[in-house]
Amino acid sequence: MMTEGRLCQVQLLDDRKLELLVQPKLLSRELLDLVSSHFNLKEKEYFGFTYVDDTGQCKWLQLDRRVLEHDFSKKSGPIALQFLVRFYIESISLLKEHTTVELFFLNAKSAIYNGDIEVESELVFKLAAHALQESKGDYTRFVLIFTTLM
Repeated sequence: MMTEGRLCQVQLLDDRKLELLVQPKLLSRELLDLVSSHFNLKEKEYFGFTYVDDTGQCKWLQLDRRVLEHDFSKKSGPIALQFLVRFYIESISLLKEHTTVELFFLNAKSAIYNGDIEVESELVFKLAAHALQESKGDYTRFVLIFTTLM
């Protein structure tokens, strides 16, 4: 007996891709639970999935509907979904979990890189510097070399 369902590829914020066979009865909320478990994400209420329909419009999966009830492209192949931040908050300090903060950061970085968010060039360099400092730590040796050259 052949398994019912449709292959789905979910692009995650950390550049990983999940391939899943989505069963006809699977709710979008259940898919969110499943994907959130890959990050051990507890604050999943801020996140959702987007897809591109046949007209090229980007749409959100409705969490109270079955995944396969959405108006996906009729093209063959897996359904392409993006796991993204759907709801933003007033301040990142209101987030409780480190994982949630990291995913918000990855979402913002991707949106700026892809041109979804326009940012002035001066601010882009400041953001890049903060990201570099966060990932690599302080460059005190580099700063000392730089200041002695001036």
